[in-house]
Amino acid sequence: MEIEVLSRGLKFAPTRKHDGFKALIDVKKFVRNLTLKKFFCKNPIENSNPIITTYVHTDLKTRSTFFPQFCKSSSMDMFEKLVIKDLEKINNKKNSVYGNRNYNNMSKKEREALKILKEDKNTIIKPADKGGGIVLMTKTKYIEECVRQLSDNNTYKIMKKDPTSDMKITLMALLNEGRINNILNKKEYEYLSINHPKIPTFYILPKLHKNRENPPGRPIISGIGSISSRLSEYIDIFLQPVVKNTRSYLKDTKDILNILIQHQWQDDFWLVTGDVASLYTIIQHFKGLQATSKFLEMDGKIPLEQRDFLIASIKWILHNNYFWFNQDFYIQVAGTAMGTRFAPSYANLFMAFWEETFLDDFLGAGLVTYRRYIDDVIFIWKGDEASLQFFLAFLNRNDFNIHLDFNYSKQEVVFLDLYIYIENATIKTRTFFKPVDVNSYIHFSSGHFSPWLNNIPKGQLMRLKRNCT
Repeated sequence: MEIEVLSRGLKFAPTRKHDGFKALIDVKKFVRNLTLKKFFCKNPIENSNPIITTYVHTDLKTRSTFFPQFCKSSSMDMFEKLVIKDLEKINNKKNSVYGNRNYNNMSKKEREALKILKEDKNTIIKPADKGGGIVLMTKTKYIEECVRQLSDNNTYKIMKKDPTSDMKITLMALLNEGRINNILNKKEYEYLSINHPKIPTFYILPKLHKNRENPPGRPIISGIGSISSRLSEYIDIFLQPVVKNTRSYLKDTKDILNILIQHQWQDDFWLVTGDVASLYTIIQHFKGLQATSKFLEMDGKIPLEQRDFLIASIKWILHNNYFWFNQDFYIQVAGTAMGTRFAPSYANLFMAFWEETFLDDFLGAGLVTYRRYIDDVIFIWKGDEASLQFFLAFLNRNDFNIHLDFNYSKQEVVFLDLYIYIENATIKTRTFFKPVDVNSYIHFSSGHFSPWLNNIPKGQLMRLKRNCT
C-alpha cells in the first residue's frame, strides 16, 4: 500500500479536514484587503517630492501590517459576520473536508500507509534529480553519501559553533554602509535586515541517471528564510537583466528551436552538446566576482558605487555560506551553493566571462552558432572531425576549472528536453524522454485547484507540439 501511495507523486495533495481557524484567518485577511482598497481609493499615494538619486532601487519591502479598521463599513461588517456564521456551521459538521464534504481522495488504508511513511525515521524519501521519480534510501546510506560529499575539504569545512550571531553583525555593517550612502532606501534596508533568520540546511537529490544502485547526490543548500536569503534576492534583481543580455543566453527550449531553424544544414557541419561538470562548486571566488563586475560595468545602468556594493554583497554571501547537517555546522569555501537565489545568474556570468575569453577567435570561422542554458551548451561546428576534437580539447584547457563533457555527431544529439536530428539535410527535433523519466505528472484526484489540474494535459500537449518539427 505504501508503494501505491508513493506512486501518486510527492506533489499529490490529500484532501484535508476543514480547518476552521485557518478559514477564519482568511476571512479576516479578505476584510483587511477590502478596507485597504477603500482607504487608498480615498487617499491615493502622491509622491509630490520625489527623492532624486542616481542609484537604482527595487520594489523590495517588508509586508505591511497596516489595517485601517476605521474604513470598515457596515456592509463589510455584516459580510464578515455572515461568513463567520457559515463557517461555524461547517465546523460543527464532523469529518468535513474542503470542497465536496463527501469526497475523499484517499482511502483509510492509504492514509494509514501515508502515516507509516511519515513516521518511518529509517527511510529517506527524496525526488530524483532528473526524471521525476521518487527515491527511497535507508537513512544510513543517505547520510553516508552526504558525509562523502561534505568530506571534500576543498569545498566544505566544519565549523565549531553556530555562526549566525557573528554573521548577523557583519551583515548589518554592510547594510548600514549601503543605507548611509543612499544605495539602499529605507524600505530596502528594512527588508534586507532579517531579525530572526532560519539556519540553512544541506540535503542531496539522488542522481538515478548516473547510478541506480548507488546514486551520487546533487548537493542543495536550502536557504529559505536564512540570513542571506533576502540579500541574495536583492542581488539577483540586478543580475538577471545582465544575464539576459549575454551573447550565448538561452531562455528555454523554445529559444533554441528558433535559433536552429535559422541554419541550413551542410555536409561539414557537426552537432555538439556539452555539460559543465559541477559548475556551482568550481567557480573560484575571484573569477566569479571579476566576471560579475565586468558585466555590470558593460551594462552601464548601475553607478559605480552601487556596483561596488553589489560586489561586496556577493562577496559577503560567498564567504558566509554556512549550513547545518546531522548536528554539525559547515561552511562552503569554494563556489556558490545551489539553492541561493542569485546562484544561477552568478554562474551564467561566470560562464559568459569564460566564453568571451575562449570563443571569440572561433566565432564566424569553425563555430557557426553557440548557445548555453546555464551549464548545458550546444553549438554547430563547421569543419572536419580533427579540427572539432582540437577545439574541444582547447576548451577544456583553461584556468577557470571548467571541464565540459562533450557529445558530437553528424546525425543526432540530445539537448535539454530535445532530441535533435538531421533528416534530408534539415535540422529536426522532437521531445526527448530520459531513460529515468517516469511521467510523474500530478494525479488528477489531487486536492489542487481544479482549473490548474485541467491545464496540465493542455500544457504537455503544447510542449510536444512545440518540440516536434
